[in-house]
Amino acid sequence: MTEKIDNLIKPYLQKNIAFTFKHKTYKSGKLLLYKLSGNYLSFVIVNEKKKETFEIPFPYSVEGDLSKLQFDYRLDTLAENDFELLIALRGVTKVKNSRFYDSVLTISAL
Repeated sequence: MTEKIDNLIKPYLQKNIAFTFKHKTYKSGKLLLYKLSGNYLSFVIVNEKKKETFEIPFPYSVEGDLSKLQFDYRLDTLAENDFELLIALRGVTKVKNSRFYDSVLTISAL
């Protein structure tokens, strides 16, 4: 999976991109660098104001092409069509709210 992510992200280097959740922009700017560190992907972007580094959790699934990438964090994807596991995952109480919980992050070129 790390090779797949690597191959899908490389074309976005040095391009203006936007990270969005549910059609709302989370971060945007020119992608300078990315790396896998533990269970997180780190990104370095530059926008009009500053250079910024941020991390996102490693996704359950990745799909994409040259126009957009989708990092899937949905519980359905994690359960992989196992209904009992999905029920168990939905029954776990959240410790804190996270925008990644049961959502899809889209990375698109601007």
